[in-house]
Amino acid sequence: MEQGIYLSGISKAELKDLIKEALKDILKEGNDCLSHTADILDIKQAADFLKSKITTLYEKTSTKTIPHFKKGNKLYFRRQELEEWIQKGKVKTVDDVQAEAITYTTRKQRRG
Repeated sequence: MEQGIYLSGISKAELKDLIKEALKDILKEGNDCLSHTADILDIKQAADFLKSKITTLYEKTSTKTIPHFKKGNKLYFRRQELEEWIQKGKVKTVDDVQAEAITYTTRKQRRG
């Protein structure tokens, strides 16, 4: 009831501003929670994210070739770890390979 006392002496514009600020705070708190839980994916979400079949993911988890964790009989994945896993599979360009070859041969010549 204490809020009724405060609200009785304010203008419509001030009330509107108070409500806007309160809604912004509520939405911000909600987004923080959502972003944290959105980081953890179940098997279906991970398959959708990777554009892969669920059976393929089960195979990759059983061979421990994809980062995951297990709670009970459920598999979970972190979105960031999946992104990093994808990036590790980057195919080198011809320029990348040539640069590595040059670096390797110049190091060999210095040692030899």
